[in-house]
Amino acid sequence: MGLDLTLLPLEGPREMGNTYVLCHDRLSFDRAYAIFGQLTDLSYIREGGRSDIPEKPTIKAHPIPPQMWVRTYEDEGIEKTREDKYGDELVFVYAQQLKKLKMPDDASPKNKAIKAFVNALPDDTPIILYWS
Repeated sequence: MGLDLTLLPLEGPREMGNTYVLCHDRLSFDRAYAIFGQLTDLSYIREGGRSDIPEKPTIKAHPIPPQMWVRTYEDEGIEKTREDKYGDELVFVYAQQLKKLKMPDDASPKNKAIKAFVNALPDDTPIILYWS
């Protein structure tokens, strides 16, 4: 089992005050621990000899507001949650922070395209990090 990351960009900062947000866009990274380690602690993987993983996250994520529920389209219909697949509270960063994400030289074309998408967003766009 591995760690995966899907970005759920919101329409803008005004949505952070909503009770429900419907995430239309879903950007799923190809698995890349060198990227993921910039966003979450992966020391348990790094200890296994992966020197390409940062020692600690360089981009700080914040918990979603307490009133917010995230809605996504799934095969079964619209689902709402406040947690990722691991049962941890969802977190978010602003596009301005995510623009600092460093892409490894060998990043997949898909991951480079996701980074280009993020770079095109206004700096104040909230982006929910959904770990699975």
